[in-house]
Amino acid sequence: MQLLWQGYYLDGTTAARQPVKITLTPTGVQFTKTDGNLVVWLYREMRQTQGFYAGEQVRLERESDPVEALIISDTAFLHALQFMAAASSRKFHNPSARKRRSGWIIIGSIAVGVGLAAAYLWGIPAGANLLANHIPPAWEATLGKEVVKQLTVAEDVCTEPPLQQSIDQIIQALNSAAPKHPYIFHVFIVKGKTINALAAPGGYLIIFTGLLEQTKSAEELAGVLAHEMQHVLQKHATRGILQNLSITALATMIVVDPGVISDVVRTMGSLRYSRIQEEEADQMGMDLIIKSRINPYGMVAFFDILNKKHGNEPDLFKYVSTHPLMTDRMQKLKARAETASSTPVPLLPTVSWPQMAKACSTEDQQTKPHGKK
Repeated sequence: MQLLWQGYYLDGTTAARQPVKITLTPTGVQFTKTDGNLVVWLYREMRQTQGFYAGEQVRLERESDPVEALIISDTAFLHALQFMAAASSRKFHNPSARKRRSGWIIIGSIAVGVGLAAAYLWGIPAGANLLANHIPPAWEATLGKEVVKQLTVAEDVCTEPPLQQSIDQIIQALNSAAPKHPYIFHVFIVKGKTINALAAPGGYLIIFTGLLEQTKSAEELAGVLAHEMQHVLQKHATRGILQNLSITALATMIVVDPGVISDVVRTMGSLRYSRIQEEEADQMGMDLIIKSRINPYGMVAFFDILNKKHGNEPDLFKYVSTHPLMTDRMQKLKARAETASSTPVPLLPTVSWPQMAKACSTEDQQTKPHGKK
């Protein structure tokens, strides 16, 4: 069923029509205005004022002051609206299906209930994978932003401009070689001796300074960032969250209710990617490195240095301890790096990386309980 529709938004104060893409959810509609603000209208706040007759465009109004409106030219929108808004479907009238309205309501209610139950009671992880593929990127980004807010404490976030700018340049180099995608990547540097990095849904990445200080070059950090970017692009975190949340929490999360974000954060804290997902992030991350013309051996060298220094010590080296065996991982990455045919281009050649990596040194700090537990 089509859940994304083209329409226009009227703010009630001007005659200007803002083109928007409208997404239907089980509890309401959401769209992003031209100023970038995400708007959610619950079905109980809405009323239909046009679209009662065949060929007439659909107009939905929100009960506010001034009255806001959405206009959708495709009358097939009403079929999907009544299906998704089963509990409020009597508010919306479809001229082509009035006689079948009750049947559609019953079928829609049963289908949504059975679908969610099957996906989360009997279809895990298959159900989570299926739903993750249909979660709008805007939801992922909003969710990821809220997750990062709760995972980071303001005074613990490193805001050194030269370091942030250097990392942003690495992200830009990697992103320019990635296939077209809807995400905008944001990297947060968190002070702490934990050697770890993680990816929240929607493009939000966290790098702990304990890991950053272990890198000897920008190319080595690029390997870590490429790996985490692939967790986002392959929706690994989104799948993990959907798989672990209850049906009730999922229904609330769909409109990004702050009340359920704490559940999502707890899920992120205990999330473990499967070996298949980790190997996928490794191999696709290495592909991204090669396409970016970044030296692929930087990624291999980083894991080699950490393996020699720490091995798989679970309390100290969390980034490796929750991942596939290091020796096997390095062998596969090295084999893939050897297939690179283009000559690498130096990454950030004017930056003194060892000094940059210690811009937010944790040497005088006590270890803090961040990251995966």
